[in-house]
This record gives sequence, C-alpha cells and structure tokens, in this order.
Amino acid sequence: MAKKFLLLVAAALLVAFSNQFAFAHSALVSANPSAGTDLGEAPAEVRLVFNEDLLLVGDANPNRLEVVSTSGDLVSGKVEVKGSEISVPIDKERAVSGEYSVKYRVVSADGHPIEGEYNFTITGVEVISAPIQEELEDGPNLLVRSFFALVLLGIGALALLRLRK
Repeated sequence: MAKKFLLLVAAALLVAFSNQFAFAHSALVSANPSAGTDLGEAPAEVRLVFNEDLLLVGDANPNRLEVVSTSGDLVSGKVEVKGSEISVPIDKERAVSGEYSVKYRVVSADGHPIEGEYNFTITGVEVISAPIQEELEDGPNLLVRSFFALVLLGIGALALLRLRK
C-alpha cells in the first residue's frame, strides 16, 4: 500500500512539474519610456522588450505597438520587431506636451498573444520669457527728438558764428 501511495505521489509530481513550462507565456521585461515616466520632450522611439522572441510569419507582422495621445492622435510610425524587442518611431512634431498611451499586442514565438497598455507624459520644456525691451523709437517721438537735435545744432552754429565776428 505504501509503495502504491509513493508511486501515485511521484506520478503527480512528475505531471505537475513537467507541465510547468507549458503554462509559461511571454511577459514584458522592460519598456522605454517606462510606465508613468515624465519626459521633457518626446522620445525618438518607444521600445518594449519581452522575455521570449516575438512571432513573425514571413513578411507578415502580427505584432502591434501604438503610441496615442489623449485626443486619439496616433504619433507612432511603422513597427519593427527584432527577436524579443518591438519598437516604433515617434513623430516628434506631433508628440507635444500631454499624456500618451502605449498600446501593444504581440504574439510570442509559442503563439500566445500578450497585450497591454501603459501611459507616459511629455511635460515639455518650460519657456521663460526674457524681460521686454523697449522698442526702438519711431514715429512722433523720434521726430520730436530729431527736431530738438537740429535746433540745438542750429543754436550752436549761430553761437559759433557770432563768436567769430
């Protein structure tokens, strides 16, 4: 009886541990920019790294990666997959200050889809204005000063002529 019990326990352990890898799926290992990051300017790209290679079927790419603004504008370009990494370039002209969602749906090499979403924020560069300088004088004020300078020049010339006589 004890022998049958030990055999049953051994069989149960064998089944439990032999299927351990069958239940493992690909998972996101790192993201750049990462979730919750505040950036001063738009990143050049968004890159995600998974613990397994991603599936490519010939020239077809079943993997998606999008960066979308809160207003729903897509600011990312064409998806590129290399092994366990997926990346997408960011259109820096369209990615202005605000919150952005990174949405992904990838298929690992074992055929299981993984999807997720996270946010990051572009805070932008603070613009500090310089003190306002007075504009160059023009118009009536310049005319008055020019006239005053001419009058003084004329008075000086008359005084010089009178002193010569």
